[in-house]
Amino acid sequence: MMTILLEFREDERGFVGKGWSCQGCPNINWSWSKDESDVIEVKLKIFYTNTMHPLHFKSRFYPERDALIGVWGWDWSELELETPSGKMEFRRIPPLHFTAYPSMRDLTDNKPRALWKFGIAAVRNELRRENWSWSYFSQRRLDRITRISLTIRYNYFGTPLNQEDVDELNAATKRLTSADACFYGSIVNNIRANTWIHT
Repeated sequence: MMTILLEFREDERGFVGKGWSCQGCPNINWSWSKDESDVIEVKLKIFYTNTMHPLHFKSRFYPERDALIGVWGWDWSELELETPSGKMEFRRIPPLHFTAYPSMRDLTDNKPRALWKFGIAAVRNELRRENWSWSYFSQRRLDRITRISLTIRYNYFGTPLNQEDVDELNAATKRLTSADACFYGSIVNNIRANTWIHT
């Protein structure tokens, strides 16, 4: 998950913004235009201060869904040639609720059912959080431990992940808000930077 904040403050590369994600806090350059049928097109370049290559995101704004939906790639040429690395969607939903949002596949297969389940899950999460439920904090603790330990094993060192571990990591990642993901990512980076690796 990633949260972005786009501002209409212009610099020499276009409009600017910032974000939060498990990879850290990226800076964003963005631009927008309207085509002949008044469809708003938005392009984002999301880049990090570390060595990670910037992400490029080409999208359209859908007012009925209040969403930017499009494709992402490591280079603009990928997107122009219609060979994206994947699909991406940004919505104006609070991150806490977005953790329960259904995948694009679930929305395509059975949209009414997926949205109904999302509504129920979002309300339940809100109630658990507001009532300081032990199950809410227990789940957050387990997600933190899972995310940190399995990310280190997946990306850096340790026993390789089996399919069950990958599924567990994906499930824990989906439940994170972008602020939690950013914080856990900083812990992973700290552990990696302070661990001796023998080669």
